[in-house]
Amino acid sequence: MWGGGLALLLLLAGCRAELPTPDASATALLRQLQQAYQAGERAAALALADSVIQQAPRWPEGYVWKGVLLRDLGQLRAAETVLRQALQLRADHVEARLLLARVMQQQGQLHEALRQYRQALHQASGVLRAAAWVQLGHVYRELGQLDQAALSFQEALQLDSTLAEAWDGLRHVHELKGQLPEALAAARKAQQQAPYHPDYQLALGALLMRMGQPSAAARWLKNVLAARPWQPIAHYHLGRALLALGDTVAGQQHLRRADQLRRLEPLLTQAEVAVAQHADALALLKLARRLLQEGFATQTRQAVEAAHALQPRHPALEQLLQEMTRLEAP
Repeated sequence: MWGGGLALLLLLAGCRAELPTPDASATALLRQLQQAYQAGERAAALALADSVIQQAPRWPEGYVWKGVLLRDLGQLRAAETVLRQALQLRADHVEARLLLARVMQQQGQLHEALRQYRQALHQASGVLRAAAWVQLGHVYRELGQLDQAALSFQEALQLDSTLAEAWDGLRHVHELKGQLPEALAAARKAQQQAPYHPDYQLALGALLMRMGQPSAAARWLKNVLAARPWQPIAHYHLGRALLALGDTVAGQQHLRRADQLRRLEPLLTQAEVAVAQHADALALLKLARRLLQEGFATQTRQAVEAAHALQPRHPALEQLLQEMTRLEAP
């Protein structure tokens, strides 16, 4: 959940004042890049990152931001390359190291990710140190080292007890251990710290369903779907909750929608294979996959439509768009 979580944008924008800055034109380009990123204009931001690098090749910020954007687009190996370039320029650039660790984690290289997070801990302070502990907790959980994961999340909370992501990480560990009352307490803490965040509402709703509280679960799951209408897990759990509450028609509708959304995943994979030789279209489909996994409807379709505009003759893209149209039908 980093992407959602300790927002990398905040870390990058707010923690670099101690770095020596290049000339005014490079810093102006960086400000434009940050504005484009905040506006969701990824292509413009990526072009601006290249301009920053060209203008100030010895300044790590352009490389770090390019790494952020390439990761967003699913180009993990390319992101790894530019982040290592940033660290060659400044080995104590904590944000670059944290992002590199996250990229290694996403590539399944968990022990290398651990190494990078631990190194970041030696260099970081404040919010960045808390971020390193949170991400260490996620890696330990993926490795099945649940006690180490719990300790890492607790270390983060010692530094900042308001970190929703750390509370949610602790919730996940308790759930995996079967400690449901403790998991529920942590889930409520996460939701309280980020009241409108769909990820924490979804975790709380799903856990309440697991604990046999469908009425309470339904409230949170409806909130999730108001923000992210293509979230299949929320549809599934809300369907089960409504069936338990006696609303058979609505419950079955949500369960059908969950099945429809799950069918998009293999179609998206087919489309990625079809355009594998076309880097721009493939990047858009990888972005669509991330948006779909988070439950965004309009944004997912827009990314697929943009890929289709670049490669209009691929049947796999046509089939994917047709299935999306069926999903949008009343």
